[in-house]
Amino acid sequence: MQSEAEAFLQRIRAYPDDDTPRLIYADWLEERGDPRGEFIRIQLALAQSDGDSVHPRERAEARARWERRERELLDTYREEWTAPLQGLASGAKFRRGFVEEVNVTARQLVARGHELFATGPIRHVRLLDVGSHLVAALQSPYLSRLTALTIHAQHAGEPLARAVAQCPHLTGLKLLCLSRNRLDTDAVAHLASSPVLANLEELDLSENELGEAGARTLAASPYLGRLRRLELKANQLGPLGAEAVVASTRLMNLTRLGLAENEIGSPRIQSLTMPQSFLRIPQLDLSTNGLNAVGLEVIFSRQPARPAEAMGLQELNLSHNELGNEGARVLAASPHLAGVSVLHLIGCGLDDDGARALAQSPHLNRLIELDLGNNPINDPGFRAFLDTSQLHNLQRLIVPIGVSRRMREALAERFHQQNTSIQ
Repeated sequence: MQSEAEAFLQRIRAYPDDDTPRLIYADWLEERGDPRGEFIRIQLALAQSDGDSVHPRERAEARARWERRERELLDTYREEWTAPLQGLASGAKFRRGFVEEVNVTARQLVARGHELFATGPIRHVRLLDVGSHLVAALQSPYLSRLTALTIHAQHAGEPLARAVAQCPHLTGLKLLCLSRNRLDTDAVAHLASSPVLANLEELDLSENELGEAGARTLAASPYLGRLRRLELKANQLGPLGAEAVVASTRLMNLTRLGLAENEIGSPRIQSLTMPQSFLRIPQLDLSTNGLNAVGLEVIFSRQPARPAEAMGLQELNLSHNELGNEGARVLAASPHLAGVSVLHLIGCGLDDDGARALAQSPHLNRLIELDLGNNPINDPGFRAFLDTSQLHNLQRLIVPIGVSRRMREALAERFHQQNTSIQ
């Protein structure tokens, strides 16, 4: 006979996106003095609080209270609440009051998938040890309950991409991570041509072997138009492969693009025909790409095909490129950074002169956060930040270790008394 609790859980599994069955179950638990009810309510409140209309300070204070109580409850009851997963999965993560993310081996998924998915509304599986069970695991009908699938560092290559692309149970996926799997151009062609993946909003292909050809294949996909976040770190794309992605008319909904470690700063960057396309991505990571002042000139100084105010760039990471002071001057002079609110320049070889150029830029007045950590900038360089008539909105300035405590305190006071961090 079905228990009363199982009746509630059955409805939660059937309607995993609906908070109402979870709240009803929380009521039932609280009536019986079960602390799990309070935990469900807290996690639901945390999930909803970012979008409410409460005053920011009140919201922050409420979140702090809820997070503190969430930790207390998990510290006390995690073992009890995850007991049904014993022998089935590991790495359980709670969301909205229930375990929604787990690590599971391919063998376990094939042999005990029914038991695993009976434990709760699991939405994200991190599939481990795929080996010879890859095809069988990706034929499991329980995958149809997922919105997210991660298969990381299995080095499975083209067979993995083909199995994912042909799996009829993955049409509900919003997030797919296939990082570090030796995926090459042929592998990405399976993904790019799969209607199964048409609902994806986030795709992580970091640390693979796509190359320029793979980037072009991805950029031409007729099925990936809903992507909002795309991570392509360490794929040897080169400048032309990166340009193919940012200029793609099929990937127009991207809000985040990770292009770190792709050798974009190679001499071939001079041959880009649409460098202004980099400026359309709201959150762009170009860190560790061998970029210098010349490369910055190509991307940030050429006249774009549309007005600067139409550019979408809001957050830019150029860390660990040898930009030097000349690169800082290129950025400071670029009107295409007028909409940027977050700028990371960690370890870029900037000294006092580079800091002065940034502090005096008339184009960085929307900056809220500026990270200058791990640069040889000292007090004289940051004096310009105290004296500038620019940087009207700066609230968070991350400075190198060499800056004196007195200067850090002065900078904190100058910029709305927000924290001035050290790195």
